[in-house]
Amino acid sequence: MEKKLYTPFELFGCEVGKGWRPLVEPIYNRIQELNEQGAGIEITQIKEKWGELCIYLSGYTEELEKMIKQAEEKSIHICETCGKPGERVISRFSWIYTRCPECIKEEKIKVGGTVDEYQKKLREAGEME
Repeated sequence: MEKKLYTPFELFGCEVGKGWRPLVEPIYNRIQELNEQGAGIEITQIKEKWGELCIYLSGYTEELEKMIKQAEEKSIHICETCGKPGERVISRFSWIYTRCPECIKEEKIKVGGTVDEYQKKLREAGEME
């Protein structure tokens, strides 16, 4: 008997804060609708990476690709914790979060700057195009 390999989504569920759930829910609902029509699309992982929402599927449609891209782009401007407007910040330990000022304070994140500021410095130093 072959052992089933579980996806991160099967093991851990949706690995993002409640602030990003409104970005994820329409995609999840659309996948369910498509699967009711026989699409067989499986969510393999939903997580945060580099302060941005990341959604991975076992199969895609153009519509889903567009929905995911839009949600990922929006996520860098929405606090992952509470859903208010936020920005990507770099902690002093080099972890990138997307948070609003209130959640940064509440979570006691030691901010070393924003991602935009860091990228600007890299461009000025000729290390980034």
